[in-house]
Amino acid sequence: MGQDSLFEIPESEARESRIVRAKWGGRKSTNARATCRLMLPHACRKCGGMITAEDPESTWHAGHREDRVAGGTEDGIEPEHAHCNTSAGGKIGAAMTNAQRTPKATHITRERTPQWW
Repeated sequence: MGQDSLFEIPESEARESRIVRAKWGGRKSTNARATCRLMLPHACRKCGGMITAEDPESTWHAGHREDRVAGGTEDGIEPEHAHCNTSAGGKIGAAMTNAQRTPKATHITRERTPQWW
C-alpha cells in the first residue's frame, strides 16, 4: 500500500459524499416559462398584480411557489413579476448572510502595556 493510496477515495464513496443540486436555467427555464405562459392571465403570487399575455416576457418570470432554498420543487411554478421574484431572492440571501454573521462585542477592553523605551 503506497503513500498515494491513503488519499484516494473510491469513486462511489466520493459521489455519495457530495451534495449536488440541479442547476436552474437553460432548457428547464425555457420549459417553465412555456408552462407559465399557458397560465396567463394570472395574478402575481407576491404582489397580486395581474400578468397578461400582452405583457412583454422581460417583465415576468417563472417563480417557484415554494423557494428552492426552502425545499421547493421544480414543478411548483407560477408567473411572477420580475421585480417581485428577484427581490424575494435577495431577501432570502440577505437573511442567510445575516444569520451567519456573529454579533460584535460591544465592550472590548484592551490591556495597557507599559512603554519599554
